[in-house]
Amino acid sequence: MELKMTFRKPRKVRRNIILILFYCFITVSASFLFIKQSYGSGSIVERLFNELKPGVVHIKVLGYARLKNGAIMPEEDIGTGFFINKNGDILTNFHVIGNAGKIYVSFLKYKDIRASIIGTDPMSDIAVIRINPLGRKIIPLTMGDSGNLRVGERVIAIGNPYNLYQTVTTGIISGLKRSLFFPSARFYGNIIQTDAAINPGNSGGPLVDYKGDVIGINTAKLANNAQNIGFAIPINLARRNIPELIKYGRVIRPWLGIEAIKLTKSISTLLGIKYVEKGLLVEKVFPNSPAYRAGLVAGKRLIAMKNINYLIGGDIITRLDNKKVYSFSRLEELISTFLPGQIITLKIHRGKTVNFVKVRLSSMP
Repeated sequence: MELKMTFRKPRKVRRNIILILFYCFITVSASFLFIKQSYGSGSIVERLFNELKPGVVHIKVLGYARLKNGAIMPEEDIGTGFFINKNGDILTNFHVIGNAGKIYVSFLKYKDIRASIIGTDPMSDIAVIRINPLGRKIIPLTMGDSGNLRVGERVIAIGNPYNLYQTVTTGIISGLKRSLFFPSARFYGNIIQTDAAINPGNSGGPLVDYKGDVIGINTAKLANNAQNIGFAIPINLARRNIPELIKYGRVIRPWLGIEAIKLTKSISTLLGIKYVEKGLLVEKVFPNSPAYRAGLVAGKRLIAMKNINYLIGGDIITRLDNKKVYSFSRLEELISTFLPGQIITLKIHRGKTVNFVKVRLSSMP
């Protein structure tokens, strides 16, 4: 008789194999989802780009440049902007349209539509231009809140770098509260830094979060050999100024009316200034300015030192409403928090005398 023997796997072993297979399935599924979210976020970018691109415009600026020999040459610049309402108003950078003779806008199927300047503000480097809607399909972008941004938050930039129409780049917010200085614009500790590629032609375009809200206006990149260091104006700053740009054509800012230089301990010693070591040395007071009406005194004695001319003998400002003033940029920063017509108190050193002078600010001429 032939005996046949069979072996059955214990139930516990079979159960363990099933659990292992189940865990493998869960792990693979989770890994797939992670990869899709982390590296396949192009689907999100693709969706956002398709939603936003109808509201992003290509700007072509025709102007003139004066050469060193006095000759005038035609000049063409490009940039980006985006619709902020259905009236045809477009937000962009001032430096994009500041030298404009003629401005042309293209978006969707509409090409080279003539635009006009509605308002400009060189100090914040923003401008509003306008096209006549004429029944065209205009889709404004939604302005978000740049006050709650976080470093590491994902963003996308849409623009026209080097005239490459409607280019999208991705990145993160690399830093917040940066300072940036242009010949006419000054941003004190509030500019957004991003590693999303920003190149010539991107200026004026939107920096957008992953909800599709505009949180910044792409403005500049760090030059020379720097890579992936771009900057955007916070949308909250621009949004605050847009109503005045549209209504008045400019931003109405408070004005003190002085020119002054930073005074340090070493400069005080070199110039022979006693009784005060740090502050702001007033060199010029503009006629009929708030400072002039308040009786501030400018320097009158010229001293040349290390190829720099100093006008000494004027007032030295050390505080504004009990806040330290240690540079002209700090003074401008403090004054920008007031409105024309409001009164500030300056702590003034005039020789041995210390005075507290009240000044009623006026609007910048």
